[in-house]
Amino acid sequence: MNNQDSANSRSAQLRTRLNHPIIDSDGHVVEFEPALLDYIREVGGAAILERYKRAWDTAFYFRWNHLSLAERRDYRVPRPVWWPYPAKNTYDRATAALPKLLYQRLDEMGLDFAILNPSQGLFAAHIQYDELRQAVCRAFNVYHADIFREYSDRMTPAACIPMHTPQEALEELEHAARLGLKVVMLAAFVRRSLHSPGKRRSSRRTLAGWTISALTASTITIRSGRNASS
Repeated sequence: MNNQDSANSRSAQLRTRLNHPIIDSDGHVVEFEPALLDYIREVGGAAILERYKRAWDTAFYFRWNHLSLAERRDYRVPRPVWWPYPAKNTYDRATAALPKLLYQRLDEMGLDFAILNPSQGLFAAHIQYDELRQAVCRAFNVYHADIFREYSDRMTPAACIPMHTPQEALEELEHAARLGLKVVMLAAFVRRSLHSPGKRRSSRRTLAGWTISALTASTITIRSGRNASS
């Protein structure tokens, strides 16, 4: 689409009638998986990468794909998403994965600024094993910081912050701040084994989330990956 076509889009025309900025606070970037896997290897090493590929609670593996119909019913495993990846309109599909192309099309979309959540990264903060979860979240953050750095005047990615303990949350938040990331995506919940049904397990995550926000003035978005409920 050329500049003239971009200016004539319905979204662009609507934008001209408004006297305030338009901010998309719930955009998503579709990660380019070959590059992302390289980042996971660089951050965690080859062994972590192989664990990521085999772990049932990652966006790479998707447990649903490896179960029988009866097992899916028995375990109430949700089906992985398929609708966010348009194939017919390849221009829009590429836009979701290529920061420069998205940046060039913001005016066409009628947007002044976009906050971009991860897609596969939605699952990262819910990975069961500590070492794997922490390495994968860090790899996502480095990856997104690198590919969006040049376009930070109009787009910012949300950092994946693991929340199983306050310590890991604070460590990754501090690392995300050093990367220049301005928005954080916190896990909406943490799966735990409840030894005593009467004990509340959510207060630690909530307190940690609001504490780190107050300390760093970061904008928070709360999200969950579907595999985390399986």
